[in-house]
Amino acid sequence: VGGDTETSNHDPKLIQIIAQAHVWSQQLISGTVKSVLDIAVKEKLDAGEISRVLPLAFLAPDIVSTILNGNQPVDLTADHLKRHASKLPASWQQQKQILGFTA
Repeated sequence: VGGDTETSNHDPKLIQIIAQAHVWSQQLISGTVKSVLDIAVKEKLDAGEISRVLPLAFLAPDIVSTILNGNQPVDLTADHLKRHASKLPASWQQQKQILGFTA
């Protein structure tokens, strides 16, 4: 996995939204919270924001690893990823293509 990358391009905001998506997903799965609205109230955020971020819990593992290592495509920012989150397919290969990772 790679693409147009910079060396050690760690993006704390990008890493944070992926981590947050996993936390919220686990809260829903475990029953700690019952709905997106429960998360929104607890986090004092708009439910739409929660809904935009949650799909990121299902990113391809190698995409997540690449981001954690700071080797994501240069134009893959937190805002860019949130804009695409609701449209990301389940196919990890298609996710890579949409987000600018090379095969």
